[in-house]
Amino acid sequence: MPTEPTVLLTGGRAPVALHLARLFRAAGFRVLSAESMKYPLLSFSNAVDRCFSLPGPAADEAGFVQGLASLIREHRVDWLIPTCEETFYIAKYRGELENGCRVLTDDLDTLARLHHKGVFIEELKRAGEIVPKTAVVCDLSDWRRAVEEIPFPAVLKPAYSRFATQVHFLEEPAAEPPVSLDRPWVLQERIPGPQLSTYAVAHRGRLTAYSCYRRVFRVGTGSSITFRHEAEPLLYRWTERLVKRYRYTGQIAFDFIRSDEDGKYYPLECNPRATSGIHLFTDASLVEAMVGSPSDVAFPAPGTKAMLGIPVLLYGWRQGKLREWLNTLATYRDVIFDRRDPLPSLGQGISLLSLCMTSLRRRIPLLELTTHDIEWEGEEHDKGTDHRRNGISRTSLGPAPEAVGTGGDRFRPE
Repeated sequence: MPTEPTVLLTGGRAPVALHLARLFRAAGFRVLSAESMKYPLLSFSNAVDRCFSLPGPAADEAGFVQGLASLIREHRVDWLIPTCEETFYIAKYRGELENGCRVLTDDLDTLARLHHKGVFIEELKRAGEIVPKTAVVCDLSDWRRAVEEIPFPAVLKPAYSRFATQVHFLEEPAAEPPVSLDRPWVLQERIPGPQLSTYAVAHRGRLTAYSCYRRVFRVGTGSSITFRHEAEPLLYRWTERLVKRYRYTGQIAFDFIRSDEDGKYYPLECNPRATSGIHLFTDASLVEAMVGSPSDVAFPAPGTKAMLGIPVLLYGWRQGKLREWLNTLATYRDVIFDRRDPLPSLGQGISLLSLCMTSLRRRIPLLELTTHDIEWEGEEHDKGTDHRRNGISRTSLGPAPEAVGTGGDRFRPE
């Protein structure tokens, strides 16, 4: 029977999960991981006591949740902390899973409203916040109305997406959209200016951790691969205000743009889950913010810098900032490499090779494949906001399926 408090992390493929595992281990926790991807980063880390295999929730929602419930019960888990889009599936069954432990996420309805790029902006507008002009597009009549209302140039993006994939930059309106309307899209005015992102942890509307970083080097038009903490008091107060308004519990992140024209910050979208702002915390203050009762908000140390080393090496030099790229490689901390836990640095190559082989075999783009089995696209692909899924019975959670590993073999056959 473990004497240490036990935390179960999901989304062990992600660098943020690796960072969390190391912080929790250093704080005296027993760390377990549950994943549906082959060779996740956490399977190589000595910060993790055992790494289990679960079905991917996008394909087997019931099996995923049953597996989690079994692990919580059998291993006396104190805290379940999701990191990636499996967060939405865990939120859906939070009530059942909390029978055995505490779960760091809000309810599904709240997450869904924040995650939908159009609904998020609509709710901010009703609350009196400054927002970019935005319209939800579900059919051709929506599109025609939107191009009359939204100033161009504009951005067209799926209501649910990640990594800024499938984003279309439109210079002028058109009679028909350049995409299929088999799912909801969002048309939004394009505001020129630098982008910043925030990450926070909250409990019942009270902020307990906060970080902010500017996007300098990135992969394509989306994910940032370098992170430096920025003191932006306006964004801190904005985040604090929103968290309080929703009485939010869990991890939450926002993307903003500071307009070159009026200098104001405009919110673009919300990710109600873990994001790379985690990498700016380097001590137990983030652990306390997640599972303790801190009296103060945890912040990264001023000037803290981190990077995803391999992506910066591969993509940074292409972005026309050679001197800044070289300085970044020399002065930023790689979030994967840790001399006390060196195997994930080697293991990420095994993970990538496995993903590349699967991508070729299944003919799924590599970036899409990294989240293919955990993606959450809303419960209904229409204008409704019914977050109940037909066909999934919320019955009592039974024993774990065979897909839950014993923990002895971290490298499982496909």
